[in-house]
Amino acid sequence: MHTPLWLALALLAPSPEPHAGPAPAIQRIEFEGNRVTREVVLLRELDLAPGDRADPERIEGGLQAIRDLGLFREVSAEQVEAPGGVVLRVRMREKRYLLVLPRVDVDDELDYSYGVQLKRANLFGLNHSIDLLADTGRYDADRLRQREDRMRLTWDAPWLFGNYGLNTSVEQSDRLAPVEAGDYREEIRRVQVLVTRDFRDNRPRAGWVGGAGVFHRSQSTRGPDAPPDDGTANALVGWGRYDDVRFHNYSETGRSLDIRLELAHEGWLSDYGYRRVDATHVERLAIGEREHQNLNFITSVGWMGGGPRRRDAFDLGGASRLRGYDSDYIQGQRMAYAGVEYLRPVFGHDWWRLLAVAEVGATGGSVEDARSGGPYASIALGTRIRLPWFVNVELEFGVAQPLRGGDGPRFFLRGN
Repeated sequence: MHTPLWLALALLAPSPEPHAGPAPAIQRIEFEGNRVTREVVLLRELDLAPGDRADPERIEGGLQAIRDLGLFREVSAEQVEAPGGVVLRVRMREKRYLLVLPRVDVDDELDYSYGVQLKRANLFGLNHSIDLLADTGRYDADRLRQREDRMRLTWDAPWLFGNYGLNTSVEQSDRLAPVEAGDYREEIRRVQVLVTRDFRDNRPRAGWVGGAGVFHRSQSTRGPDAPPDDGTANALVGWGRYDDVRFHNYSETGRSLDIRLELAHEGWLSDYGYRRVDATHVERLAIGEREHQNLNFITSVGWMGGGPRRRDAFDLGGASRLRGYDSDYIQGQRMAYAGVEYLRPVFGHDWWRLLAVAEVGATGGSVEDARSGGPYASIALGTRIRLPWFVNVELEFGVAQPLRGGDGPRFFLRGN
């Protein structure tokens, strides 16, 4: 008996995949390991609630949003069967949120400062942060100061009322003028209050955060050889940040763009007027098969018009930009900078990475013509160490070589 052709073809055809039904409903969400962080913060980032479907992509997006807070060493989840659906159980390991550390900065010309910094992250378990810095220093090679005592306090509350937050900072510096500038002291105060708004509704978060507020600066002098005071300026501030950065504990990937505008008008609660624009773009790329191997591209520009024109708005040189040159090597009312960083874990440790840097920069319109110029360029080789037990703590050091001008190889060291 012969099998009909249509039946033979039907038997040889692959069986259809069984239709996957809808994801089970989440009956309850449980958090484990959040000794400090409040559940309201975690639920806001997870963006899931009982009754929602346990969609794997949506769950992973919420978990990455929690990781992107930078408050945890590990974040994972599992689904446990329950009547009518599943229980979503999210586990995490928190970092340490209080750090008190000494601050010491020394450059090749033996200018130095020392002090103490207190950093408190995740204040009240709400992802607020406080940073208090107090230091004193001697700067024999600086044209604007011989000694300086400084104190700075910053409080950042990114989500205070719904998607609205508050960023405030207060800074005061008391300087002794260099010997050649005469015998006088200078006091500088800066106060900022910004109201912020997070417009990112997706998970993980990507998009714009904006803010607006006021920035107060004042400068006064005293002493027999003191020049006239600069006076006071109260500027309106507009700030925006495009943020699409993923946090991977030892590295980041993604892009960010920061733009800041300041505008003060003479006579409007200000002794002088000025306009200032700053913009910085950073592209962080994961390359190769090795995890936490990155290629970072940084570009930054700035412009300032008006003001008392006794000091420059921008400078390049030092441990963060143009590492091959002394601090404030070139200054000006205009600035442009570009850098490329290569990072790769060494000695089998993700927290310890090789750092190779190439960078170029220029300034223009300095109050002292000899301090503008460029482009200047340098290359550097060093290491970047991230302490994963604390929030946003890195140490970077190495040796940099200027490619034009400068004073030969230069050691650099910085931390945050």
